[in-house]
Amino acid sequence: MRDNREDMRSFMRRFHRIRHFRGYGGLKVLVLYILREGPKNGAELMDAIDVMSHGHWKPSPGSMYPLLSKAVEENFIIKREDRRYELTKAGIEEINMFKTGTFGKAETVEDILTEIDSNLSYLEDLTKEKLTPHIPILEEIREKVIRLHETLHSSGPET
Repeated sequence: MRDNREDMRSFMRRFHRIRHFRGYGGLKVLVLYILREGPKNGAELMDAIDVMSHGHWKPSPGSMYPLLSKAVEENFIIKREDRRYELTKAGIEEINMFKTGTFGKAETVEDILTEIDSNLSYLEDLTKEKLTPHIPILEEIREKVIRLHETLHSSGPET
């Protein structure tokens, strides 16, 4: 599965708070958004929502499967023979209503830095056990930040 957590987080930030996703309407939007990536079964959809909410919300089977049935009835998705759900043209049109301008992409240096700051805050909240496997990547990021800092404080010409 492709690592799309950043796209999902960006999508969620458009709605400001997790509580906006509760109930059929919000869950439907999330399911359709996730299915843009490709077919998934109900368990995979519940797991994806759990990941994108950083563990704050994982829909129950009692809310997911009735929603999937209703979305099939509304022709937003189809249920394939392999029991995975796939977006229909109507489903794509429905989710596209939530797209405005660039979607999930920082456009300015300030946007990028704000996003980095938010992600660093999240990483600071993780336990040592969750971060330890990622030490090599963290070291690479550290080196890049040091290089940026040195570039900013060098006596050479500004670029």
